[in-house]
Amino acid sequence: METSKNLFKELENAEKLFSDGSIKNAQKIVRNAIKDSKSLTKIPNKLRHKLNAAINKSKYFDEISSFATNPKRDELITKINKLISDPLKNPKKHAHAIHEIQKQWQLLDASSKAASRTQWLKFNELTNKAWETCKEYFDEIKEIKINNAKERENIIKEISSYVERNEKKWPDSKTLINYLRNIFKKWQTYAPVLDDDLNRLKESYFQVKKPINDEIKKQEKLNKEKKEILINKVNEINNEDNQICINEFKKLKNEWVKIGPAGKKNDKALWDKFNKNADRFFAEKKQIINDEILVIKDLNKQLINGDKSISDIKNELSKLQNSNNTDEFKKINIDINKEVLKLKNNKKKEKIEIYKNIYNALLDNSATDPIPNIFLESIKTSHANEKSNTKELSYACIKLEILAGLDSLKKDAELRNSIQLELLSSKFNKNNNSIPNDIDSILKHFISNFSCDDEGRTHQNLWKRINKCFEVLL
Repeated sequence: METSKNLFKELENAEKLFSDGSIKNAQKIVRNAIKDSKSLTKIPNKLRHKLNAAINKSKYFDEISSFATNPKRDELITKINKLISDPLKNPKKHAHAIHEIQKQWQLLDASSKAASRTQWLKFNELTNKAWETCKEYFDEIKEIKINNAKERENIIKEISSYVERNEKKWPDSKTLINYLRNIFKKWQTYAPVLDDDLNRLKESYFQVKKPINDEIKKQEKLNKEKKEILINKVNEINNEDNQICINEFKKLKNEWVKIGPAGKKNDKALWDKFNKNADRFFAEKKQIINDEILVIKDLNKQLINGDKSISDIKNELSKLQNSNNTDEFKKINIDINKEVLKLKNNKKKEKIEIYKNIYNALLDNSATDPIPNIFLESIKTSHANEKSNTKELSYACIKLEILAGLDSLKKDAELRNSIQLELLSSKFNKNNNSIPNDIDSILKHFISNFSCDDEGRTHQNLWKRINKCFEVLL
């Protein structure tokens, strides 16, 4: 009776493994259960039904596996036939081609249901026939397979040592999963092996990993329970202040992140449930954000239409606390920067035009165009001049060109060098009596040495060059 109960529990375990996708492990338990059931004098009906259901499920997965892999095996048989009918001229390359096909066949056996006896006999017969054209290379390949088997035995020993070192205090499941993943990559590197070694190594590999797999399942079960507790805690959050509820949920979320995996199948479902239980906290906040987005859109419209100043819009945006990460908030800030840049450019253009109009004021004392107050006294001085000092006019023009990084005329090279030397020395000599190096001071110097009485093409050309400097310096 006790054996019957044990078998029933084993079959329930197999059923869970089938559900979790651990097909190979489940099928092994079913095979053992079939073997153990034969020792019972009488099998209870409930156990018989359970056993038959498990056998049928195992056969179903075998059929699915065969359905997926048989076409691939047929393809490998076709490749072997091709090598028999049309051998590669280079024996070494021919042997490697056979070796590669055998490797793929064995990997299929390792990852799915083993080939049927008929398939295997046919493949083995064809492989032996394909080898006949490169017998001299066969021993070398056989040696490779023997060495691969030795390396796999070393891997098995490595896993065994790992288990011994860690079984008293296992690392977390994530570390164990990564370890097995890396070991499997290493295992796959050493293929193929001799057919006589394949099943033996495969079984040893499975058995030596079992304690690690069992520990992973154990930890995943505990992690699942921890995550279910956090899900329940989310349901228990209840406060009139919605922000307090959100903060409590965030604390639980931080705890969740620290918990390891609960299994591929469980993790997503648990995560979705955890977040869904918190949706009620964010519904109110979402509405607040949506309301703020409407305000932002309206402000953006007023910004583009010029209905409200940039400072007023910035002031109103500063009152919005919940929508800072929305696309609408980012967009209005981009548009604000564009408008600020546009205003700066417009102010620059206006200032340039005002400075360009200085020349008109020099020619006509009654010119009504706005002129910066800083130049009015110098303009009066210029009107009193009977003659222009063209050397000083050129000096002012070239100095502005140097400051603006513009080229001067070739004929001005000597004067330009002199001014550059003056600019350099003024950096080290604060008591220098030369004209200050700002645009307004240099313009005042130009104006003070200008006379409308002898104004001509020379004056006009110099002013054109100065206008170009305005584009850079203002």
